[in-house]
Amino acid sequence: MDDNKVAVLLEDLRAQFQTFGEGLQLLTDKVDRVEQKLDTHIEQNQREFDQTCQEHQQLMQMIKELDTEVVKLKRVK
Repeated sequence: MDDNKVAVLLEDLRAQFQTFGEGLQLLTDKVDRVEQKLDTHIEQNQREFDQTCQEHQQLMQMIKELDTEVVKLKRVK
C-alpha cells in the first residue's frame, strides 16, 4: 500500500474518531443534565418526606395528648 492510501485511511480514521468523540461529548453533557435534574428531584422529595415525617410526629403527639385528656375526663366522671 502506498503512502497516499495510508494517509487517506489515517485521515478517515481521524475524522471518524473525531465524530465519535463529539457524539460522546454530547451524550456526556446530556447525562450530566439528567443527573442534575435527578439530584434536584431527589433533594425536593427528601425535603417533602422530612416535612411529612415531622407532621406525622406532631399528629402522633397531639393524639397522645388528646388520649391523656380523655383519660383525665373519664376519671372526673
